[in-house]
Amino acid sequence: CLMYGANGSGKTNFINAISFMKAVVTSELDVQTKIISSINYFLFNKTSKEKPIKFSISFIIDDVLYDYGFSILGNKITSEYLDKKAQRTTHVFTRSGSGFETIKLNTPDFKNVEHVIKNTREDVLFLSWANFCNNEMAMKIYKWFDDIQIFDADDTSQLLSVTVDYMKQNDNGKEEIINLMHDVGINIEDMELEIKDLEMPEFLMSAIKKSYKEKFKSIQPRGVDLTIKQKVYDEKWENFEMADFGFELESAGTRKLFEIAGPIISAINSGSVVLIDEIDARLHPALVRHLVMMFNSLSHNPQNAQLICNTHDVTLLDEDIRRDQIYFLEKNDYGVSDLYCLCDFRGVRKDSKILKQYLLGAYGALPKIKNSKMDV
Repeated sequence: CLMYGANGSGKTNFINAISFMKAVVTSELDVQTKIISSINYFLFNKTSKEKPIKFSISFIIDDVLYDYGFSILGNKITSEYLDKKAQRTTHVFTRSGSGFETIKLNTPDFKNVEHVIKNTREDVLFLSWANFCNNEMAMKIYKWFDDIQIFDADDTSQLLSVTVDYMKQNDNGKEEIINLMHDVGINIEDMELEIKDLEMPEFLMSAIKKSYKEKFKSIQPRGVDLTIKQKVYDEKWENFEMADFGFELESAGTRKLFEIAGPIISAINSGSVVLIDEIDARLHPALVRHLVMMFNSLSHNPQNAQLICNTHDVTLLDEDIRRDQIYFLEKNDYGVSDLYCLCDFRGVRKDSKILKQYLLGAYGALPKIKNSKMDV
């Protein structure tokens, strides 16, 4: 899915909301309480703290469509539900208030945890408690949330860490990443990866150990030394030998592609969801198109992985992308963001000039530029 909108329209907040939902569902129960209490309320209305914040999401696991959601108000879970749809929609469980007595089971799916409903605190999700008690459906849903990858495209350290981990943990990881770079015309023949301890002043090391003493007995910061192997030719461009180049010598775009390759390949291989904020940062539009179309390809994406990203690359609107994969975000004069799909507009056909129509304002979600007429 591609999300378009002006700067400050709420695109990053949308990704942050999914990140918050994942953090709540997948955290340990005592940590979950702290996360719920740290929720950010809408800033531009004085009554927002008096109204529950609602989260809901639909997803497919093993050909079953699930719809899960919950509400938070005053550091408490005020509602929670889980629906499933195979042939018809059924309400697996509902929770209409903070107290455990409002939790109602409507199918046998959560029967094995019925006896622990009374242990569900007002500041903890029942789904998380059921997962903790080894309920099969709850564990499937927990894993789906846990597999979601969420990235800020400018957070190079996070992206690089995921790519390096993917190369270390998968026998074909390095080859897959090199092949992806070859596919977009970046001729890297091989690469070597070395992880080494970093030197740090003793006073800083002591401060880190003190801060994390409850979690780690010892801590040692580590760095990544990445060497790229490329061909170096003779004077007549006939013969070559392999030479080592430091990764820092590569262009910003090449480094960005390498950093983003791990999360993308990992998602495609596992059939999971990956969200990337500003995917087009430092990447040529042709490279962004290739990455997006990998997810739209049956041959490249047999596990039905999903890419959700926001972008300002409007040229993608001219690509072979379904209408239900294009979303817009627009913020009104009160600071409220509205998310809507291209499918919501009547008369948009497969051969419609979507890029031109968008830039002409047919779908909204454009910067509101005043006094745009200038003398030349």
